[in-house]
Amino acid sequence: MRIPDVILKSVGFIGEVTHRDSSGISGDLYGTGFFIAIPSSITGYFFFCFVTALHVVKDLVGREIYVLVNKKGGGVTALSSLAGSGLWTHPTDRSADVAVIPMGPDPTADYIAVAVNDFATPELIQAQNIGIGDEVVITGLFTPAPGTKRNMPIIRHGNIAMLPEEQIQTEMGYADVYLVEARSIGGLSGSPVFTRPTVFVQVVLEDGTTKTLHGIGDQYPLLGMMHSHWDIRESEINSPQVLHDRKRGVNLGIGIVVPASKIRETLYHPELVASRKEMEEMINKRSVPGVDSAKLKDKEAEQVIFTKEDFEAALKKASRKIPPKN
Repeated sequence: MRIPDVILKSVGFIGEVTHRDSSGISGDLYGTGFFIAIPSSITGYFFFCFVTALHVVKDLVGREIYVLVNKKGGGVTALSSLAGSGLWTHPTDRSADVAVIPMGPDPTADYIAVAVNDFATPELIQAQNIGIGDEVVITGLFTPAPGTKRNMPIIRHGNIAMLPEEQIQTEMGYADVYLVEARSIGGLSGSPVFTRPTVFVQVVLEDGTTKTLHGIGDQYPLLGMMHSHWDIRESEINSPQVLHDRKRGVNLGIGIVVPASKIRETLYHPELVASRKEMEEMINKRSVPGVDSAKLKDKEAEQVIFTKEDFEAALKKASRKIPPKN
């Protein structure tokens, strides 16, 4: 089934910088992330963040990272994060595999951010009757063929397999996750997972009775983010393990998805909210006569290098471990 092009434009590839020259930077790509637009209190202004899986960033600790996206008019471009913005994790849940990186604006980048209002929160799931069997669409990096002149995201289709009422064990501990029937691969870690809810239409028959018909809607709320999948060796068919990539064995075809609600809670981390408010104050001051706007200009062109200390400091923001539910 054909999907909207905007879904393909929501993602960027995250990697390690290995070369830098006058033409730009290049490197090795490791995973996927996607862009989120957060509305500001200032009319017409949005804050943008790049969201990916925490374990993808963890694998890049101590290296210079970059986000590769398509460029308007052709080619690709590397995006930089806001200087000093750092890496943000869930404020309380250490099992949430979420990393948020505030991004500086780049008018040359060809991407479309997902609106926070399009998140499949528990309230939206109930309102749109999202449930088991509804279609899911995953888009992200296909490491064997990422594209050279342009990013070429791959699409995987599947369906919601389980909306657990209790926490499921993952490599990050017991966690609140969804399960989808879709074959994930290593490069899809951090990919957005969209769902397409079933719609119900009441049809009045000739005899006056009504019949409910099922169909597929045209909305694609964000169900969550791809975390990993279960792998199992043929010789250990009764001992499945959760892995982030498939080096050997059989992919069980069940993917683990971080709920959109966990991403939203990270985006609204109290300290991150305070940081956005400070930026709003700076923007407002720029329009005040007599204020030197040059002194208030943000440094948006620097690359962020995550050291081991940076990563550990970010993890400390998650102050408590969520115990398994009984």
